[in-house]
Amino acid sequence: MKIYRIIILVLAIFGAQYARAAVNASAFMKEASALLTNSKSITASFKIESAGQESVIGTIAVKADKFAVKTSVSSTVYDGKTQWTVSTDDREISIFEPTPDEVAQVNPFAIIRSYERDYSLKTISSNASTVKMQLTPKSKGSSIKSIIITFAAPSKHPMLMAITLDDGTLLKVTISDIKANVDIPASRFTITKKDYPGYEIIDLR
Repeated sequence: MKIYRIIILVLAIFGAQYARAAVNASAFMKEASALLTNSKSITASFKIESAGQESVIGTIAVKADKFAVKTSVSSTVYDGKTQWTVSTDDREISIFEPTPDEVAQVNPFAIIRSYERDYSLKTISSNASTVKMQLTPKSKGSSIKSIIITFAAPSKHPMLMAITLDDGTLLKVTISDIKANVDIPASRFTITKKDYPGYEIIDLR
């Protein structure tokens, strides 16, 4: 009977510690999201890796719901509703209105900003240097199966995102050189067709 009581006590203590960890994890994610939401703008460098594909290196600028991504082979601009993607190899400009999942695959900061609305949160691990969390889409129709984000604990900045799509594709996004409240000109978030003479316009709206 004494052993039974000890086991119950240990389980109760463990449960209380787990509950506190979950609350802390939620608070951590809330603060990480607030840092992005409250910043006038964000700029960063990134690297995207996927099995069987050539790595993509580029930069991203984010201001409110707008973002601009630039790599060696393409440029993507989103104004909060419409997305323009310029492919220099194909000499094409694609125009469409992306879904939240499609925005998340291009702009990793959008995932963090909308986590409370779009994802369920689970802590994988945490220590003094990093915090790793798993986000699972609440929508059953999502093209994203899961997202694992590794944060730098002191700054609460994302360092790595592992995005698993519903077809099993794994995208690894490494994020570095994050800067907040950078002065970004409005022209960064526009694509002017006259600057791309001879490019085919593919309007999918």
